[in-house]
Amino acid sequence: MDEREPGRGRGSRHGEQRHRGRGAGLVDPGQAHILPRLHTGERRRAEQRRRILPRAGTHRGHRGGRRRDVRPRGLRGLEVQRGVTTSPLARRRTGRPTTPPGPAVRAPQLSRAVAWSLGSGTILQPLNSSVIAVALVPIAASFGSSSAIPWIVSGLYIATAVMSPTAGRLADVFGARRMYLIGLVVVTVAAVAGPFVPTAGWLVADRVLLGIGTAMHFPASMAIIRDLAARREQSPTNAIGVIALCGQTMAALGPTLGGLLVAVFGWHGVFLINVPVALVAIVLVLRTVPASVAPPRESGVRAALRLIDPVGAALLIGTLVTLMIGLLSLGDSPRWLLLGAALPLGSALVLWELRVAHPFVDVRAIARTPALAQVYGRTFLTFVAFYCVFYGLPQWLQTDGGYDTAATGLLVLPVFAAGVLGTLVATRLARRSRPRVLLVVGSAALAAGGTVLALTVREDGPVILVVLSALLLGIPTGFNNLGNQLDLHVHAAASGSGAAAGMYRTAQYVGACLSTVVVARAFDLPLEAGGIDALGVVVGGVGTLLLLTSVVALVRTRHRKARA
Repeated sequence: MDEREPGRGRGSRHGEQRHRGRGAGLVDPGQAHILPRLHTGERRRAEQRRRILPRAGTHRGHRGGRRRDVRPRGLRGLEVQRGVTTSPLARRRTGRPTTPPGPAVRAPQLSRAVAWSLGSGTILQPLNSSVIAVALVPIAASFGSSSAIPWIVSGLYIATAVMSPTAGRLADVFGARRMYLIGLVVVTVAAVAGPFVPTAGWLVADRVLLGIGTAMHFPASMAIIRDLAARREQSPTNAIGVIALCGQTMAALGPTLGGLLVAVFGWHGVFLINVPVALVAIVLVLRTVPASVAPPRESGVRAALRLIDPVGAALLIGTLVTLMIGLLSLGDSPRWLLLGAALPLGSALVLWELRVAHPFVDVRAIARTPALAQVYGRTFLTFVAFYCVFYGLPQWLQTDGGYDTAATGLLVLPVFAAGVLGTLVATRLARRSRPRVLLVVGSAALAAGGTVLALTVREDGPVILVVLSALLLGIPTGFNNLGNQLDLHVHAAASGSGAAAGMYRTAQYVGACLSTVVVARAFDLPLEAGGIDALGVVVGGVGTLLLLTSVVALVRTRHRKARA
């Protein structure tokens, strides 16, 4: 007997339209309010699909009365609902959405205009992280003291690590585009105020404000991409690749751009450069990114506080601040009390979030989805290795290698060039492959680069080995970064995608803080190669661990696919 839901019979015009819209990838009638926001070209393509696609139904096959899908192969079983690909057959068997068995279906890509508009704001964080390096000496000379210099650098990192999950949660509750634009306004205010602060202490506070503003863009961008990909039924791969590419390119160009700004405008230029970038980003986002559809919520201050969970936010901020400051202090004068305080604060955070209905950090979701916890763990380890190279290799080249500043910059440039090129290649590969494939390639390059660094790079060795290790160590910044972001997109819940992206960024900066300790300890060891071999062992070991876990996960996935 043909099983049909009520209202889906052949005589029901409304039921047939609902059935066709749900199966053929059209907009659900319940979301008709979204249609006016779509561009004219997208409405035209939707109308064309409605005319040419056959009815998205099934009929009985010749084997035991099993129903067979008669739609075109490229559209069979594909539904994009809140960013999750759902197979009707798998849903009938398991009762829940499932991820696709492979990249057989190639959905159209999300608009490049949207991707580049979002990327125009996400570059602000790597821009402010990198351009400040060449302005530290002029800043110390201007204020007559260098005591605040470490906090000018670390203040931005701490603010970004703390604010990223906070901004992500706010984006989930109040709308991602709104939070993205608020972040741009905060950056503009901090950039205008920076050159006019009276003391170095106020400059540290201004950098913290700058970090708060720049922290909002990445989690809001990921939430916007997730939302638009689901609403327009398009693939987010290219858009996520553009976000990764913008970060890699700005990290590569930042020191050079900072040198030009300081030469022309003094140290004030590294703040003022944010103003035109932020203003352009505001215009682009308003023109190309539709307003986010915020989830329905009760009105009133108390209802908003329940959704935000201020107690959970305070516990998370306290945990991250004590952890980050404690880690940064390990290089010279350890603050064990702060590190010790991070443990009870983190425990209290977990216990509290398990009790509340709307947790700030969804601990239950992370426990239910081990793959999400693995994304954060891989991200942490990847950026420990990356920042060991970022901080350690230039330092060794100048102290033990005997290279001047210009030569050091040229020898480190292949790291960033390989990262940019790797992001481009990984984006194209991701259209046909799983994120795990990208992680395998990037982790293999990381392990190989660490091995070359540990065994062959010496102060009296050939310079080509330094270049080779730099090229190998730059590849993971493209492949692993994009692979982890795509995996995050797959496993994070749509309702908490902003908070999940914020935790991703936090894992990155906690890894950056730990890397400073690793670099300091590696160069303090009385080794023949001046510590670069110890650094290579750490980087190669992290790469080997990531490679083994990625290969095992990929093999298991293929075995499950073969059994299915």
